[in-house]
Amino acid sequence: MRFIGSGLFVATLAWAVASGCATGGAAGGDDTGNDSGVAKDSSGGTDSGGTKDSGGTKDSGGTQDSGGTQDSGGGNCGGQCTGQDSTCCNGTCVDITSDPNNCSFCGNSCGSQSCCSGSCVDTMGSDDSNCGGCGVTCAGTCVSGQCQANTCTVDEGSCAHSPCVTGSALTEDCDINDCDATFWVCDPEGDFDDEGCCNTSWDATCVQEAEFELSLCNESCSGC
Repeated sequence: MRFIGSGLFVATLAWAVASGCATGGAAGGDDTGNDSGVAKDSSGGTDSGGTKDSGGTKDSGGTQDSGGTQDSGGGNCGGQCTGQDSTCCNGTCVDITSDPNNCSFCGNSCGSQSCCSGSCVDTMGSDDSNCGGCGVTCAGTCVSGQCQANTCTVDEGSCAHSPCVTGSALTEDCDINDCDATFWVCDPEGDFDDEGCCNTSWDATCVQEAEFELSLCNESCSGC
């Protein structure tokens, strides 16, 4: 009995070993560890989408357009200023020859005066060339923007013009009257002996000399 038991044990052990080898580790596990399913494929797994595509060269919208060359007025008039209003001032096309707020150049204000041909003029003063308005000529005397007819009472006689205004040379004694201004101005025996007034031209000095002579007769060049 003891011999038979030992033989059975040996036979059983031999069968167990043979069975384990035949199954290839089905019961005991694979000593290669977890199988990830063949060698890891670097092109598989999570795909980042290949080389990152940023969408090509970044397009900023082309060369930035600042709106063209800035106009001379320093503002944006939405286009080129044309015609009389040819200058852009503070975003508005204006005529700098007549705009009292931008006379001759942007920002030049004439205040209470007028802008005439690009210059600030007091048209409400005594300007005979701009009497009451730009370009309004006064043939008489401009007073406070009103043109008044000359009321010169000085006798011109045969003179080409009154001795109270400048002009061509006057003939000595042409204004024969109580004052006889041309005589006293031009004659060597007169007060001034200024023969140029009667030979060359009757200039501002001649007028001053005539005014002096008239004052001696209680007359004046007022209104002339």
